[in-house]
Amino acid sequence: MDNHTHYAKKIGIKELIIEKSHLSISHCFDANSGKIHSSFGFIKKGAVVLNFMGNQIRIPSGSLFYLPEGVRYNSIWSGEPDIEYYSIHMVSNKYDLLLRENYAIQYIPEFSTSETEAVFDKIHELFSTGNHIHEMKAVGMYYTLYANVIPYLKSVVPTAYNPVLISAMDYIEKNFSNNFGINDLAAFCCISESRLHHLFQSELNTTPMKYRNQLRVENAASDLLNSSYSMDKIAEINGFHSTTYFRETFRQYMGISPAKYRKQGVVVQK
Repeated sequence: MDNHTHYAKKIGIKELIIEKSHLSISHCFDANSGKIHSSFGFIKKGAVVLNFMGNQIRIPSGSLFYLPEGVRYNSIWSGEPDIEYYSIHMVSNKYDLLLRENYAIQYIPEFSTSETEAVFDKIHELFSTGNHIHEMKAVGMYYTLYANVIPYLKSVVPTAYNPVLISAMDYIEKNFSNNFGINDLAAFCCISESRLHHLFQSELNTTPMKYRNQLRVENAASDLLNSSYSMDKIAEINGFHSTTYFRETFRQYMGISPAKYRKQGVVVQK
């Protein structure tokens, strides 16, 4: 049986939240509107694939990872047979500008250990008592973990995406199921096709059409789980010119066939 616990502690203008999820089926989480606060996650059982801005990271069981605020992403969770993970968020009325500007989504191998798992277990245990002193001890453990992990986070240069690229991404996101060509997209953005390709490749490490395919696959994954449409129908409504191409593309992005994905009974959370 699936279960999820949620504990929170106010710390001045901030709030520390720890969540523990135990799921008997795989699931997908969609944060394409932008994550509103940073968090650390630790996977006790199962694994996750994080897709963001044309990139993909696969994180196995026993791993610590970091998700900065303001990032658009989706995650595909799987377990054999189940999934169990923690997430800890520090929420305030302002963005954590230091972390948001300097770090990206990442797996942290140096702290993907049984010792880190024990810290998450203990923080969750302390919060679950509802005792004020225990809660403060849990907060102290979190800040110790936070301070120890920061030196190991990989810094990135804050990205200010080209306004033309943002416009192109917005167009694709609104029209991904339509069969527009690269020439149509370039004309919409008032730039050359070669310049458009360069922007996607240099800033997102992908191409406009691969970005569109990724969105098509993500939407098709939701259709597989939340509708009784046939494979042919799902391929059609998501812009794939054939069911064969849909199956090939879906497997390329998700690492699993659409039929098996549907059979697993994954739950989509938005």
